[in-house]
Amino acid sequence: MLEMGVTTHSDDIVTAYLAPAESADMARRARREITGTGAPGDCFRRAGRHAGILPARLREALARLRAGSLDAVVAHGLPADPTDADAPPLLGLTWLGMLTRQLGHEFGYPAEQNGTLVHHVRPRPDRAATQSNASSAVDLRLHTEIAFHDVRPDFVLLYGVRSPEPRPATRLVRVADAVRNCSPETVQRLRRPQFRINAPDSFSPGQAVAENVAPMGGTLRQPTIRWHSSITGVDDVDQCAIAEFQAAADREEHLVRLAPGSFLAFSNSRCLHGRDAFEAHYDGHDRWLLRTYVRHDLTRGRG
Repeated sequence: MLEMGVTTHSDDIVTAYLAPAESADMARRARREITGTGAPGDCFRRAGRHAGILPARLREALARLRAGSLDAVVAHGLPADPTDADAPPLLGLTWLGMLTRQLGHEFGYPAEQNGTLVHHVRPRPDRAATQSNASSAVDLRLHTEIAFHDVRPDFVLLYGVRSPEPRPATRLVRVADAVRNCSPETVQRLRRPQFRINAPDSFSPGQAVAENVAPMGGTLRQPTIRWHSSITGVDDVDQCAIAEFQAAADREEHLVRLAPGSFLAFSNSRCLHGRDAFEAHYDGHDRWLLRTYVRHDLTRGRG
């Protein structure tokens, strides 16, 4: 087991383990200076002005993620809220607001949880077997967020409020790692604008699909991806390219188990992510994450 208070670097992913003294200092300062009411937007307004409460090494790692020199940042050991209540997780919302504002600006979609800026990700019995964030009975396959939409998050941030043992793994894949395992023909094929992606199950019914999508973009050294389990091509060659890339990605997974007080922030264009199935009881004690979508510039992509 790694010693607390250290930071590790691997394949453009930084993982930090907060020492108990760091965590205690964060909690003390947050309760004194900025913990809000849990109302929508409150965590961003307050926490964005007090980023100095975050340890310097976390701020430095997030700055590198925003600049494009890292693909993901993981941290464990942030002060956590009680896990046996459904009250607003005030500490979690505080950290979420701080972390989000280090990367850019929070935003949402009207068809995704009614446009709310903070998503409470919990299992629902009516979504148990779907490819959505409310599923539990099936693996959530590797994807990028909102792949069908022209305006997509630059970053996704997940924070653990509650996660009973055994904790399911969040599976993270760097696109660059997957591409190295693909043939040049597959990479070239995926750069063609002839694929189709459906809206995810979490969006409102009747959302339009994306046509004529080139799933892969970017450079050879830093490729980007738009990906969802619904992706289809126009012929068998396209389908073979999809299958090869998917198999390559499956071989490059980094497993992140989000405990209370853990967070994962990653590039939505340079990483794929998914999640293991887990047993949900719907008893008020199931896994509970907070999620935000983040963009560098909220004006980019507007007509």
